[in-house]
Amino acid sequence: MMLSCELLIIGSEIIAGKIADTNSGFLAQKLFDMGIQLTRITIIGDKKEEIMVGLGEAISRSDLVLTAGGLGPTPDDNTTAIAAKIFNRRLILDESLLEQIEKHFAKIKKKMPEALTRQALVPQGAVLLENPVGMAPGLILKNGTKTIILLPGVPIELEKVFVSGVIPFLEGSYSLKPVMTKTIRTTNIAESEIFEKISRYFVRHKGVEVAYLPQHTGVDIRIWTDKDKKLLVACEKEIVSRLKLYVYGFNTTNIEEVVGQILRKKKLTIATAESCTAGLVADRITDVPGSSEYFIGGVVAYSNEIKKLVCGVKQETLNKFGAVGKETVLEMAKGIKEHYKTDIGLSISGIAGPSGGTPKKPVGLVYFGIAMKRSANFEERIFSGNRRMIKEKAAMAAIDLLRITLESGV
Repeated sequence: MMLSCELLIIGSEIIAGKIADTNSGFLAQKLFDMGIQLTRITIIGDKKEEIMVGLGEAISRSDLVLTAGGLGPTPDDNTTAIAAKIFNRRLILDESLLEQIEKHFAKIKKKMPEALTRQALVPQGAVLLENPVGMAPGLILKNGTKTIILLPGVPIELEKVFVSGVIPFLEGSYSLKPVMTKTIRTTNIAESEIFEKISRYFVRHKGVEVAYLPQHTGVDIRIWTDKDKKLLVACEKEIVSRLKLYVYGFNTTNIEEVVGQILRKKKLTIATAESCTAGLVADRITDVPGSSEYFIGGVVAYSNEIKKLVCGVKQETLNKFGAVGKETVLEMAKGIKEHYKTDIGLSISGIAGPSGGTPKKPVGLVYFGIAMKRSANFEERIFSGNRRMIKEKAAMAAIDLLRITLESGV
């Protein structure tokens, strides 16, 4: 059986809806992969009595409890003190931790606030987990068969501490049976269509579980098993063969990383001309380290004047077909390719809404153009959703069009 545990997310700002909780998703995924089944995720506020009740009840039900948040130096950071109280431990000043904090402020040439001394108070007997990107360390507190692991609430800090400190501790402390998983990433296909294409496989082949994880830019298919890796590999191959071009990557690989690898391998360069996406495509492509090898530049051609001036769109094209049309995006793609002297030109123009649509050109209509060395092509799509969703869907579709074009060998 899987080791069971609970997760306590602490933060009044989360309950108030001021920030979103991303920590529970990260921790649930990591723990599941290790063979640890979360039985409960609880979100509570910063008040002492709330943490005392929440943490007390969790550790009474489970042998392992992880908390996220409330480890800072301010008066509303009470998690460490309450965990110590539950396990009947004194808070002691950790001189080495205090020295690290002092060195940090000396390095940035600022006086350390007196309140930060509180940051160095830790429960007696606690194991400190180094925080490489912040000042609040993680803490492991054990009492017989019971264990509380305290993690900082800032997502990047929590993730670093968990990977570097918590995973080794859990693997060394419990007999875990890791779950073998694979995520198959798709776009330009609906969840219902994916289900139609692959669901019969899981009826005939037992031993592999599946989950569909839809987002507005695509659907991730997560498969897992705790039995035989060969089952997982066979299942992955079957899904990929049935979905073919809709699959762009695996696990955490982003589509812009896939495109970047192909561009780098083929030694091709690209430039972008964006209207309705307003730079989202260029932003995603350049989010990949080393993208300067293949991304030369781009323009937000929001106005017709910029479409003409930078992208070389003819006035007669705009007069006859408008800013949103296949003729316009093809000229944009060819023009931006010529302007930047690249191998590829990629263009987007559409109606993001909520106004501006017509019966012939409704809100959500987007045209894409792609110009290569010897050919040019366009694509027409209609997206649903609010303005932001349409822009993000369009940016994803543009990069996917680039991927498919590159993979086709054009």
